[in-house]
Amino acid sequence: MLDQTMIDRYLDDVDRYLHVDKAHRQRVLDEIEGHLHDAVDGHIARGAQPHEAMRRAIAEVGPPADVATQFAPAPSPSLSVRGWRRWMPIVLPAVVLAMGVLLVASHLFMLRHGFTDGLRLALWRTLVPTAVAGSLTAAAYVAVRNGDRDPAWRRVAWLFTALSAVVVFVSVAT
Repeated sequence: MLDQTMIDRYLDDVDRYLHVDKAHRQRVLDEIEGHLHDAVDGHIARGAQPHEAMRRAIAEVGPPADVATQFAPAPSPSLSVRGWRRWMPIVLPAVVLAMGVLLVASHLFMLRHGFTDGLRLALWRTLVPTAVAGSLTAAAYVAVRNGDRDPAWRRVAWLFTALSAVVVFVSVAT
């Protein structure tokens, strides 16, 4: 009689590495379990003890992470975005950054008249959104650069563009 716990532990390990939906997950685990049982039966038929047959079958199937990657869905093909369209997500963050830098420069130019409380407030209210716009521009740049390898990065780049629009809205509203 076979001790199912070794196979169950192995299947639990494979399950932790699987990146498939719930409906497909059970079919994958059932398929792996079927292969394991077939291998165990084969080893027992060749004279191995049940425990040794299970150990050999699991070793033949391979490490759980490697087995799980064989069942990972294939990446969906996506159209490559080239030329000026590739860089569209970075336009708004870059414009917001440029406008912020110009505003900070104009406030710094006004320092020749003295550092007043109004100028300090204006400088602070310009520096913070400009720093955020700079960070969003850098993040959008990285996302655009990585967009060729993974289409999800294109969506991330557009997310940073939307966040730049929020920065503009919040800084104008306050």
